[in-house]
Order: sequence, then structure tokens, then C-alpha cells
Amino acid sequence: MHAQALLNSTPQGATGYLPADLSVWMMDRTSAVPDQYLAANPDLRGSTPMQVYDACVAALAGAGLIVIPNCHMLFGGWCCAADDNNGLWHNDNWPAAKFTAAWQNIARRYASTPLVAAMDIKNEPRPATVGGQKLSPAWGTGDSGTDFAAMYAATGNLIHQISPDVLIICEGLGYAADLTGVTAHPVRLARPGKVVYSLHDYPWYHPANQSRPAFFTQMEDAGGHILSRGIAPVWIGEFGTDTGSLANFGLAPSSRVGNAANGVWWKNIQAWLAATDADWCWWGLNPSHVKGTTPVTNKLQYNWGDRAVNGLLAQDWSGVASPTILGLLHAMIAHAPAPASAEHRPRSVRAGRTPGGNAPAMATRAACQGDRINASTPSPHSDTGQQPCPRPGQPEPP
Repeated sequence: MHAQALLNSTPQGATGYLPADLSVWMMDRTSAVPDQYLAANPDLRGSTPMQVYDACVAALAGAGLIVIPNCHMLFGGWCCAADDNNGLWHNDNWPAAKFTAAWQNIARRYASTPLVAAMDIKNEPRPATVGGQKLSPAWGTGDSGTDFAAMYAATGNLIHQISPDVLIICEGLGYAADLTGVTAHPVRLARPGKVVYSLHDYPWYHPANQSRPAFFTQMEDAGGHILSRGIAPVWIGEFGTDTGSLANFGLAPSSRVGNAANGVWWKNIQAWLAATDADWCWWGLNPSHVKGTTPVTNKLQYNWGDRAVNGLLAQDWSGVASPTILGLLHAMIAHAPAPASAEHRPRSVRAGRTPGGNAPAMATRAACQGDRINASTPSPHSDTGQQPCPRPGQPEPP
């Protein structure tokens, strides 16, 4: 589907933002993207991966959506696995200097685009093997190769030298599920009030049929306390479940692609988001996949056209797949004032409120009308992580 046609087909009147995934690998590509990847966008033929990315950013910003570049991978390939060597910000193929240079490049490219208002520095920190040694992410240890708090601060300060008003989004350890180190070791930038912490959440992050109190305790311990204690904003940067069955939302009997346990998770996350007023981003928008493999192992994850289980769009990309599910998401919107227009909204907006308040008010014209719903969408040229894979040791989602 052509990028502009996709934007034109979305409900009118909503404002919000979209994460835009990229890889460090993309930054070095000088050859054109193969035409087969651009069949619906012939005007982009002959473009490099970053030129296609530029076009996506321009289209999204032109539609009034806030765009958040997200370094989803170092390699080009599928995220996320324990053996993909993409869990840190460096590996044997991509030194740390390449990573920081990539972010400086992104900052320069979009410094004059006010709606590129935040940068999500590194997706889902997890172990990686570097120089034959398995390294685990850390927080506040001072280790130059594993300390994510230090890396976020250093990278954020470099970005701010170029684009001083963007928010710096810092994901937790353990596949963005653990921000417990923040209280003792917060990310400190030279420009205060620019840090947003991010958690991800999926059914397989929790025990099946977890009780509501236990769910709330787990979320509070993982990072919700940063918000509840007024330390800094916390954003649920990814969450979602299979949209192929209403059973996953507690609204139908179990089926081949849905079960009651997922429904329990949905009711829990729905209640937690309402109770905390935390902002969020549904993963994802796309209904189908391009062909993609896991880096290093080359394990096939998806073939062309495979169903993207969390996608909100219909398989033919013609509209919303389930008005019921979209209605559930729309009902979760707290009707806060919509963000100001690009012409009048200061880029220094602190996640929508003062630190400790919500992440930026969000919506997506690709999903529904409203003021805070959001959905991520893949770049059309690279399989840099359109669909989260089950985490190591966790069962495949039903």
C-alpha cells in the first residue's frame, strides 16, 4: 500500500505519534532498495534505505503525527532473540562508535522537523556475545560495555548537541521489562527534564492468569514506581496481543488464536493503565510481514505475507481489522487536551506534563480518532523488528 494512501485511509481528526524503527545497518547502505520492496511506492524506487526512511518520516510528520525514531536493531534483521547479538548497543560487527554516529546522523537529519520530538535509543536490552564473551546488560555499574544508564546519558547528550529539545527515551533491561535501577542511578542529561523511561509489556511477561494485585505489584516494581513517585515520566512503549480473536480480550471463548489467559492479561494491563494514567503505544499497526530472519543465526521468522498477529489493520491493508478491538483501545483514552500543532507546540514539551506525568499525549490516525491511542508501524524497506518474538524460555503466544 502506498504510504500516502495508508495515511489518507486512516480516521480523521486524531493526533499522536508513531515509533519509526531503524537499524544501524541501514545507515551505511548506499545501494538502492530492491524494487520488490517498493511495489506499492514506485515513487521511491532508486532510493537508499535511509532515503525511504526519510520519506516515511516526512509523510508521518506531514500528517501531523509525532515521529519517534527507534534503534530497533544493529544488524538488519528480525528482533528479538537471545542469540541475535543485538542486545547491547555494540557487537563485533558494529562498534559503539557506529551506534553513536548513527544517532548523531538521525539528530542532524531531523533537527529541522519539529514533529520528530523524541528518540528511543535502544530497543529491548538483552545479553549479547562480544569478543567471544557473553555480556549482560547492566544499570549504573560504570562498565563501559554494558551500563545502559551511562550509554543513554552519553548518547542523549550527543543528540542534544545537535537537536537540543528532543526527548530521550530509555528502555529498561530484560527486554524493556526492568527499570529497577533507575531510583539509585537515574539517567542524568546535561539538559534536565528530557528523559522518558520505557517499559514493554506482553502476556508472556507475566504468569498465566495472574491476579490483578500481583499484576499491579509486578508493574509497580518493574518501573511504575518511577511514575507513581514523581521521579520521571514512564511510557509503555510496546504492548499488545493477538488481534485475531476476541478471546485475547476476554470477550469470547478460547480459539486457535485466542485464550482466556491472554484475556486476563488484557484486563490487567487495561486496569493498570487506567489506574496509573500511563501513556502507551500499541504494537503494531501492520497486518502482515515481509520476509525476515534472525541476525547471526539466519533463522527464518516470517515469510512474505505471514500474518502479523498484533496488527490492527485488515489483511488487505484497506482499513481496521476489528472495530471492537479498536473500540477497546479508544475507550482507554483519557480525554486530555490534544497536543498543540507543530507550529505552536514547543519541542521541549516534557512528555505531555511535568516530569512524573504522562508520556506525550498520543493517538494514531491509523487507528482511530482520539487523543492518545498509538500504534507502531514498520518501515516498508527493512525487517528491523516489526513483530516481537517470544522471549527466551517463554511459550509461543497462542
